[in-house]
Amino acid sequence: MTNRTIVVGLAGAFVGMTALLLIGGVVLHPIALALAVPFGAVSYFLWYHASGRLHDQARRSAEAAGPTERERARQRARAEANRERAYRAAGTDGGRGPNAGPGTGQRGARGPGGTGARDPRDRAPAADRMSEREAYETLGLDRTADSEAVRRRYRERAKRLHPDGEDGDEEGFKRLNEAYEVLKN
Repeated sequence: MTNRTIVVGLAGAFVGMTALLLIGGVVLHPIALALAVPFGAVSYFLWYHASGRLHDQARRSAEAAGPTERERARQRARAEANRERAYRAAGTDGGRGPNAGPGTGQRGARGPGGTGARDPRDRAPAADRMSEREAYETLGLDRTADSEAVRRRYRERAKRLHPDGEDGDEEGFKRLNEAYEVLKN
């Protein structure tokens, strides 16, 4: 027997009890009407669950709330991979010079005599500024969202991520603010 069958059976039992209490309230005593109300409410919620509508509503609420921590971690990993690809495409290695040894973290000699002269075209795009695409991903919106939707989503997430709140996430809040700054113009 599946869970759904059990819930449907329970809903049927509660509907029957509600009907008996309604009849008893009309025929015998009005207190039975007061008892019929909670039985009717339980019947409704059991039916709502058995029909699958409760699950659908919970899924829609979760989607509207935004990405989970696991999804945010995936987004960060994708952003990091995109930055690495951009560095490789630009012919740099993420800020380390071509003569630096592996793991040294030091820059090699640049230009003639190590003066630091370098062609600006050799540098990758600035990685410290969030792209518009990343900002939409951070807010969980598609690129067709208008400024009102951006503002609304920012406020919803800011309430949740604010560091002073119960579930505060300082890094997430900073990232959210950066995304909003990119998109509000």
